[in-house]
Amino acid sequence: MSKRKIVSRLAHTDHLTGLPNRRKLEPFIQDRTIPLRLPVAVVVIDIDNFNWVNERYGYESGNALIVEFAQRLAFLAPKNSLVARIEGNKFALAIPGTYSRQEIQTMLSEQFSPLQNLFHVYGEPVHLTFSAGVALAPVDGLDCHTLLLHAERALRHVKHHGKNDIVLYHPSFQQQDFERQLAMSFQSALQNGEFYLCYQPKFNLRTNSIDSAEVLVRWDSPIHGAVSPAVFIPAAEKNGFIFDLTKWILEESCRQMHHWVQTDHPIKRIAVNISAPLFLSDRLPEMISKILKDFHLPASHLELEITETAIMEHFDEAFQIIALLKKKGIAISLDDFGTGVSSLTYVKKLPIDTLKIDKSFIDGVHTSFEDKALVEMIIQLAKLFKLSVVAEGVEKQEQLNVLKKLGCDSIQGYLISRPERPEALSLYKDRSKYGS
Repeated sequence: MSKRKIVSRLAHTDHLTGLPNRRKLEPFIQDRTIPLRLPVAVVVIDIDNFNWVNERYGYESGNALIVEFAQRLAFLAPKNSLVARIEGNKFALAIPGTYSRQEIQTMLSEQFSPLQNLFHVYGEPVHLTFSAGVALAPVDGLDCHTLLLHAERALRHVKHHGKNDIVLYHPSFQQQDFERQLAMSFQSALQNGEFYLCYQPKFNLRTNSIDSAEVLVRWDSPIHGAVSPAVFIPAAEKNGFIFDLTKWILEESCRQMHHWVQTDHPIKRIAVNISAPLFLSDRLPEMISKILKDFHLPASHLELEITETAIMEHFDEAFQIIALLKKKGIAISLDDFGTGVSSLTYVKKLPIDTLKIDKSFIDGVHTSFEDKALVEMIIQLAKLFKLSVVAEGVEKQEQLNVLKKLGCDSIQGYLISRPERPEALSLYKDRSKYGS
């Protein structure tokens, strides 16, 4: 063998296992997908909990297990496939051929089951499991980079959902990856000032003036761009960041409210949305009390908005927390009212202050008999229980005209104002009257 061939072989071989490495794997896949567009199954395999092996038995024993795992994998792989070690305890296979999703799942499950047979270290039996992600060309990608990326995404999905399984790529995994990337950015984003607050005024139809505003958080990320709250709030709830984020929102909005009180601004109360997991936490009342004290702000200037569904699913816990917050003088709004399955008995029992009618009902209040009837019923219900009513998402004068006739207390929406930075709302100090 020539020196050039020897160098080439070494460059394309994993030195620990003797298997091909990533440099060998990638052209094997690429030559079949571009330009030939031949079907290929790309499988990425990871040994589960391998760090435990290294910690318990040492790195030399860990390497020995990797070598034995590699030998089993190479023996079990289909004859026309290429098996490679791509890093650490992670391997990849490229299997040419046309397979349905069910066929490849069944074949891999059956063919690779011996990978989980006992290994031995110093005579001690060790049971290893593995996780695998699979991407199929051409349906999941037309080039090596995309196929490996999607197989890795499928593998991460397995790792986050119990391990020890083989999963085929699905487009939804890309969104899950994005949410995980967001989660990893949350803390630094908060420290770097990437979050900011906007305030959407509420217009009081009784006094014909703006008197309060809802606080809305926004995220302008240098990495991800403008991230929608519909995306980052659920992600924050999933990974436990929602407490830190809400604490920051309460602090910043109370700081702003204190400034407005000092400058005699027409906005006299701010409403902060509280997610269900945090609202049901016993940490919330204590946190709010401390923040109000820190900013020398009376509780009457703060309102909390909680969704109807969150309260009804955990009514007893929610009732106790609402009662405690009410004792402190904090107002409570039931948000998105009408979209859940609340019982009238529960609404009657809850010590809340306001019902917010969901935008979905307001959209057709001026054109739909049914929507108008539903809104009228909610307003009458609120009056019966001595609650105030806010209509969300009011965008047209015709909607406002109907709501006035029905006896609605306040409105919120683009007809009055979009969510604005606090400096923009300083203008309202001189024109608090609608239309002025």
